[in-house]
This record gives sequence, C-alpha cells and structure tokens, in this order.
Amino acid sequence: MMTAAELEASAPPPAPASLLRRWLVVAALSFASIVSYVDRQVINLLVDPIKADLGLSDVQISLLQGFSFALLYAFLAIPLAWVADRYNRKWVILGGVICWSAATFGSGLAMGFAVLFFARMLVGIGEATLAPAGFSMLSDYFTKEKLPAAISVFTGTGFIGSGLALMIGGYLYSALAAAGPAVTSFGTFQPWQLTFFAVAGLSIPVFLCLLLIREPARTGVMVLAEGEEAPPALEIFAFIKRNATVFLPLFFGFSCFAASQFGIGAWAPSYFIRIHGWSQMEVGQYFGPATMFGGLAGVVAGGFLVERLLAGGMKDATLRLPMLAVACAFPFAVAFPLVSSPFVALAMLTLALFFGTVPFGAGVASFPLITPNRMRAQIIAVYLLVANLFGYSAGPLLVAWLTDNMFGSPSDIDRSLAIAPPMTMAIGLILVALAMKPYRKMILRIEAEQ
Repeated sequence: MMTAAELEASAPPPAPASLLRRWLVVAALSFASIVSYVDRQVINLLVDPIKADLGLSDVQISLLQGFSFALLYAFLAIPLAWVADRYNRKWVILGGVICWSAATFGSGLAMGFAVLFFARMLVGIGEATLAPAGFSMLSDYFTKEKLPAAISVFTGTGFIGSGLALMIGGYLYSALAAAGPAVTSFGTFQPWQLTFFAVAGLSIPVFLCLLLIREPARTGVMVLAEGEEAPPALEIFAFIKRNATVFLPLFFGFSCFAASQFGIGAWAPSYFIRIHGWSQMEVGQYFGPATMFGGLAGVVAGGFLVERLLAGGMKDATLRLPMLAVACAFPFAVAFPLVSSPFVALAMLTLALFFGTVPFGAGVASFPLITPNRMRAQIIAVYLLVANLFGYSAGPLLVAWLTDNMFGSPSDIDRSLAIAPPMTMAIGLILVALAMKPYRKMILRIEAEQ
C-alpha cells in the first residue's frame, strides 16, 4: 500500500485550488473546531452541579478539565499525526469527530469520578486528530505568506466554541434544571448529564460537512532517489533535537501562554458564580460572548497583522507580535479578578483574552513555516502535546491548587486567578524571548536553501 506522500509524489501536480475553495476548507475545519470546543469546554459551566452530585473537590474538577484530556493526547498525538502526515487527513479528522462526540455523550452517563475522568480523557482524541491534520491540510492549501491568516481563523474559531459552550450550556442547563431530573427506563439523569447528551449531537452536522471537503495534494513532498532509504518514522525527534534552541523555548513558552488562558477559561465561570453571585444562565449570557469576541478577535487580528508584517520583511513577526500582545494582556489578567464590579471585571477579562490569545494564531504559525511538509502534522502534535500536558493541565490545576491549598476556601478563587495566569504569562514571555535569535537564523537558513 502506497502512502499519501508516495502517491502524490508520483502523480502530476494538480491545479491549485481556487481562493473560494481554500476558504471553504477553512470554514469546514473551523466548524469542526467550534463544536470540538463546545464538547470540550461545556464542563466548565457545570462545575458546581457536578461537584454537588459526585462529591468532588476543585482539584478533582481541574483534573477533569485538563489532565484527563491531556493524558490520552500524550499517548496518541504523535502516532495519529504520523498517520496524518502519510495518509488521508480528512478521514483521520472524521474518525476523531466520531470518537469525541461519543465520549461527550458518555460523560453524561458517568456516576462517579473515575468514569467521568475516562470519558473526558477520550474527548482528547478530537484535539489529537483535528488540529495536527487541519494545520497540515491548510499548509498545502495556502502559501507561507497567507498561511498565518488561515491558521488564525482556524484556531480562533475555537473561542467561538468556548463561548457557545457557555451560552448553549447555560441555556440548556437552566431549562433542564427547571424541568428537573429526567426519569427514563434507563435510569434517572440529572440536568448536567442531559446537557452532555444534548451537546454531543452537535457533531452530526460537522461530520456531514467534513465529508464534502477534499484532501489537498501535498506540496514540497520529499521524493526519494532510487535505492535511497526512507527517513525513519520518528525523524521528528531528530529534527527537533537539531533545532532545540528554537523548538524547546517555543513549545514551552507558547504552552505557558496557553496555561494562562486555559486557567482563566476553566475558572472564570466559577469566579462569576462564587464572587458575583451570577447564575449559569448569566455566565452564558455575559461571559460567553466575551469569550467569543475577545478570543476570536485576538487570534484572527493577530494572524492578519502578522501576515502584513511578514510581507513587510519582519522575519520574526510570528514571535515578536505575540510577545507584545501578551505583555499588554498581563495587567488586565492581574486586575480583573480583584475589581468589585462584575461588568468591569468582564471588560478587563475581555481585554486579557483579546491580547492573550494572539499567540495561538500568529505565534503557532511559526511551526509549519520552519518544518518540512512530511513532519508538519507531527510538529503541531508535539507542540500540542506539550501545550496540553503543561498548559491545558497545569493552567486549571494551578488555580485550583491555590484555591484549595494556599487560600483554603472556594470563595478565594479571585485571588488564585489574580496570581496563576499572570505568572504563567511572565514565564512564557521569557522563554519565547530566548528563541528569537535562533528562530531568525533558522528562517534565513531555510530561505537560503530554497
């Protein structure tokens, strides 16, 4: 059986896709990203009812929000990305859609921490397939100058999913809570369980939409000379090792930025509920749109701005702009949990999200720009592995640990939020700054070779 790379290397080059078709692919992948984030983030709105029914602590909840997701990712990210770099990426993504929607439905069947942990762990298959394969597909649909904008739209729409998780989840949970538990022949289900069942069904139109997109021809595929051996399956690690001064600071630096945003996203709903007395519906009404606007606008604006900076000759624009944006986000991240007005807090939080999410489009676009085609999905998978194990897990966990152990009261979540996310932002700025000089040298070397 020939791999996708071998088939495409032996075939005549196809005509490039039209601009409309390329952006329709971005739209389809973005739709999938939105729904994956709804399934992934809706648990953040259900923290208190889940705690009450299952008797969990904030630390256990933080494990469900982040570590469970990252655990499966740690085992499957690289193998699935290797498959995506060699075979049909569309079918890899479709398989992920089936798995993450089934896992979301299974979350509603959980009657204890262990089962819910396992179900949330399986949701990680969505991230392990969609992001690496999606980045790789877009790298073949767009030139390197246009790629940051496409990637920014793809990644930025995840914040629409985060916002919709709060808005849809808030309305669903409020309506279901008003109706009371559902008594069926299969048992009695609480409103939070029914909420999981409902959002799982959103994956059906995603699956049908993704069926319509085409797998793009791979650009820059390495063709082997007669008698030449194929590179080893794990050549990605040798590539990272050769360029460790670039990749390691960026992996961990961007992961610190992710930790700050995931920490805020995981616990801001509980902050508004515990500190300002909002209901789940009010969190959905107010914080949901703030997440959608702040996150999406930051990622997309950053992507289009960095595209212009690259066209103007700024070689390190994909690092310089994210650092400036995170520095702007820092004071708002410190201040928003400490103000007395919930709407002033919401405004500051929106600005923290706007500036703090710029790296997830403009910054992450650095990786495919410096990586050969045959390893692009894998390099994104390695980054997301670090980001999920360190960022997505540590961000919520650090806030929860400070609340449970340093301050000792759920009502002190405001102080935890004022400390943990800004601290991880500062560490990330230091790490990305260390990568600036070697990154510029790597870009110049690649341009010279081309």
